[in-house]
Amino acid sequence: MFRILRISLFFFLFSMMAISCSSGAKRLSLDTDLVSDTGGLTRQELEKAAKRFGDDIGKYFKENPREDGIFVAHFPTKNNTTEQIPTEFFDNSFVSQLIRNKIFTIRTNTREDSLKEISFSLTGMTSNRLSLGKMKSPNFFVRCDIDENIFTVRGDRIVEQTVNIELVDIETNIAIWNERVAYRKQAVRGNKGVGW
Repeated sequence: MFRILRISLFFFLFSMMAISCSSGAKRLSLDTDLVSDTGGLTRQELEKAAKRFGDDIGKYFKENPREDGIFVAHFPTKNNTTEQIPTEFFDNSFVSQLIRNKIFTIRTNTREDSLKEISFSLTGMTSNRLSLGKMKSPNFFVRCDIDENIFTVRGDRIVEQTVNIELVDIETNIAIWNERVAYRKQAVRGNKGVGW
């Protein structure tokens, strides 16, 4: 009797180990709409907001064209929330969407490196000579930030994160366009207070 019980127990424990080992990470589709337990913005939500903003700015400039061209300097998105949000997803998607709308971004943070390369090409040590007069300056700044509001409704903690964006004319320093997208989430019941 004890022998059968020990063998049964051995098979039960072996089965449990096999099940626990096979329940590791699994691959999910990038198209699946997931909601973070902590309420933080997901890559999909950031990319969706970036696409919307890029299309809206493209529409604005189609309705308000500029003779001298449209050159935008986009500053890295500022995260003002308690969550660790990968703002690079937003920034990269936003710049890609601007390019699809024929709006080009000026990389002001790499200007010094560009000037060094142009100077080096003018020494005659390279096969191609670069011109100093072709570098562009932006005529618009785009600033974006993500803010957070946390509140309670009937005992449930709610987090609301807002992606704000503004387009500023550099010559006048006037904000000529702005928009925002808000995402509101409720914590999973067992995780109240986790992360916020």
